[in-house]
Amino acid sequence: MVHFAFFKEIFYGIGSFFEWSFQILPPIGIVANCILSLVVLGLLIFWCLKIISYGKDDKREVDYREPHNFLD
Repeated sequence: MVHFAFFKEIFYGIGSFFEWSFQILPPIGIVANCILSLVVLGLLIFWCLKIISYGKDDKREVDYREPHNFLD
């Protein structure tokens, strides 16, 4: 039989760790939010530019009636 007290200790331990780790967020303030937002925005712009560049370089003729081979 599974000892559920063991799982309870694991989940309470994880919860205590997160409560402890979130205590450092208020002193950091809005700076962390701005940094995270800028990183996500930069990665999104990079990703969009990569998608645009892949569309320009593809000169293959595709017949959409045929099954697609993803290994091409």
